[in-house]
Amino acid sequence: MSVPLSAAVTLGLLFFLSVGLNEQVAEGCTCVQRHPQRVFCESDIVIRAKILGSVASTRPNLLAYSIKVITTFKPSNKKDTRVIYSSKTSCGARPENGEYLLSGHVVDGVMVFGLCELVWRWDQLSVQKRNLNMYQSGCVCEITSCTEASCLTKNLQRKCLVGVKNSIGLGYEEALRAVCLPGRHGSCRWQK
Repeated sequence: MSVPLSAAVTLGLLFFLSVGLNEQVAEGCTCVQRHPQRVFCESDIVIRAKILGSVASTRPNLLAYSIKVITTFKPSNKKDTRVIYSSKTSCGARPENGEYLLSGHVVDGVMVFGLCELVWRWDQLSVQKRNLNMYQSGCVCEITSCTEASCLTKNLQRKCLVGVKNSIGLGYEEALRAVCLPGRHGSCRWQK
């Protein structure tokens, strides 16, 4: 029994694509680029903490780290967090001992963080250290990435645009040094 050439080519392409897609998923984690303020606002917890080292995990598929919380930025009510968790997958973060700005989500009562969150060494931050205290008041605003065509949307009142340099939006590097805050009449705008 012979297989027609077009069927053989189709099967070959399907095999190639499935192998390629499986390798892409297995090789790494892809995070959408987000402004630090947006990550802050979308997180359940944001802390400055000293990672003391990895410890035995009581949660399957999660790595555990012993920490000492230095400052709690979000939520405002301070909780006594001593252990935080990260996924064992490629999206999990593997921080070394030291001080970090960390953000994450509460899952089954514990903080879980990963590569797509804030996992920044504290001593390498500059402007973000000053902006952290203002990020919370800007959470009523939406930070939106856009290109030239998508920046012309009509409902911009509650949005700060990032990705373009014009009168209403900032380039990404510029936006990293700014905070999106509500102004008069409820409109949001970048402030440096």
